[in-house]
Amino acid sequence: MFPNSRRALLASLGLGAGAALLPRLASATLVRGMTLSELVGRSQHAVLGTPLDARCTYLTIGGRRMLVTETRLRVDGVLALETPAASELTVRTLGGRLDGAGELVHGQAQFEHGKQCAAFFERGPDGACWVTGMAQGHYPLEASGGSLILHASPQLPAIVDWEHSAVKRLDRTRLDEAERLIAEVNAR
Repeated sequence: MFPNSRRALLASLGLGAGAALLPRLASATLVRGMTLSELVGRSQHAVLGTPLDARCTYLTIGGRRMLVTETRLRVDGVLALETPAASELTVRTLGGRLDGAGELVHGQAQFEHGKQCAAFFERGPDGACWVTGMAQGHYPLEASGGSLILHASPQLPAIVDWEHSAVKRLDRTRLDEAERLIAEVNAR
């Protein structure tokens, strides 16, 4: 009985040591941080908005069929830049769920129905709005002490050059201070 136990022990140790030497799978999303100047400069709109509803559809992007979520966003106010022509925007983000199929695209903004946010948008060739810099252009708002506070998007990936990023400057900032910073950058 001892030899079998010893063989089992040695086999287990050998397998364990071999597994430890194998490369491990890692997953992370890493994006280059956009400065506030880059975020404002690439955007056509910077608005306060409330997501009203969303639907998923397939679009062909770069020759590839992609699942896209289209969110109807009510414009509650304009932070800077061009005022949208309509009181509602159709905002597109990559990923979503449709007919039992799902597609997750890390780093995309995720709008929460009825939760007001500040967001930066650039227009696509068809006129639809896309969040500038993915989750870097989305800031859910939270009421605190009579002020609205911007928070980084919950789907924000790890950011390279965090210290100079727009997210670092805007996260946990009062709305009036964020408006001042954006207007200052836009005036340059």
